[in-house]
Amino acid sequence: MKNTENALILQRILEVSRRMSATRELAPLLHYIMQQALEFTNAEHGYLVLINEQGELDFRVIHGKPYEGEDQNSPVSHSIIRETVQRQKTLILKNAGEEDEWQQYKSIIQLRLRSVLCVPLIAQTEVLGVIYLENRKMVNAFDSSAQNLMETLASQAAIAIKNAQLNERQQKIQDELELIVQERTREIDQLRIEAEIGWQTALETNRLRTALLSNITHDLRSPLTIVINTLNMMRKEEFGPTTPLQREWIERSLNATQQVLRLVNDIFDLSKLEQGELELFTEVIAVEPFIKQTMKIAEGLNRHEHVHLEAQIEPQLLPILADPDRLQQILINLFSNAFKFTQQGHVILRVYLAASANFVQFEIEDTGEGIPSEDLPYIFERFHQAHTQLHKHLGTGLGLAICRELVTRHGGEIWVESQRGVGSTFYFTIPCVTHP
Repeated sequence: MKNTENALILQRILEVSRRMSATRELAPLLHYIMQQALEFTNAEHGYLVLINEQGELDFRVIHGKPYEGEDQNSPVSHSIIRETVQRQKTLILKNAGEEDEWQQYKSIIQLRLRSVLCVPLIAQTEVLGVIYLENRKMVNAFDSSAQNLMETLASQAAIAIKNAQLNERQQKIQDELELIVQERTREIDQLRIEAEIGWQTALETNRLRTALLSNITHDLRSPLTIVINTLNMMRKEEFGPTTPLQREWIERSLNATQQVLRLVNDIFDLSKLEQGELELFTEVIAVEPFIKQTMKIAEGLNRHEHVHLEAQIEPQLLPILADPDRLQQILINLFSNAFKFTQQGHVILRVYLAASANFVQFEIEDTGEGIPSEDLPYIFERFHQAHTQLHKHLGTGLGLAICRELVTRHGGEIWVESQRGVGSTFYFTIPCVTHP
């Protein structure tokens, strides 16, 4: 009989744990935890108390009507709660008002406390709060079985609470970012409208927009980085175990936030280029090892199993003079563009000495959709996106504009050849180092 009872209790605990893990919103989760705590014990009253960022007690769930003549603003003994938090272990009082250890606390006498069970909510090493249960009608209301049950419940509840708190924080940050983006988008749209008034107005508006974009992206990069770091920590389960559904949504949120950060970085780079504030740190680069290193990054961009990636490098190429970070940015932008529009076939990088012999020429060939002929003259313009057949590819129209600016700053040229339904080939040149 005892084994059957224990099996039923274990089954119920597992069901409760699954329900808590599946509840992403904090408020309903806390109410559910309190409901289960009361059902597991002989408690008359229950209080779920969290510790806020200021270290203050935050009574989130209160179950039970106030006792006659009781101060509703202070329904429990804060001393017991704070002792539980400090000790980080369960306190069980069989007859609180008669126990010597607690005689010094006036609140225990004033509240006429008898049976009290106070269990800490601990996630890893952080005390999130407590579950406080009491019965003022009888002594010895809570035995060791009740204590064991509540400690098991509390350990699972703490993980669920921490995940829900992180979810709330993430949602708050995303909402704030969305408001910022919407506000800034309205400002940019207004600037675009004003730019159409005339050429002189357009020049001034362009200057203002560049400065505004620089400020906007500067303000957005820090919170976006915080969101990405938090999501990466959640993906690594540093805050506690996650369910498959939680992992799926964490991955989606991470991909979306990284895409926004790439947009922000593109806008920031372009604004710095236009203002002449982006400095190149050039050095002599050996082409072959540099390309091999870049290809490792490019492999991570290829999400299509039917697209073959390859690099063909002419032997014994002269070294080039370039900023390695910016040269890699040019190549990665062109690879990203190629993979975006190529569902099958190949993406090939060829590197060889140009006809002038003073430049190394790079070309990236893909077998993608190709670019409409009417779009070719504008493909390197800011915010321009070719009208592809699918027209479903996310992008800002900034990547190729940045490539043109960076290649030009290096003293090279960039151009494209394309045929609809066959594919595109992007070319650019970088100066060689012709002297020892």
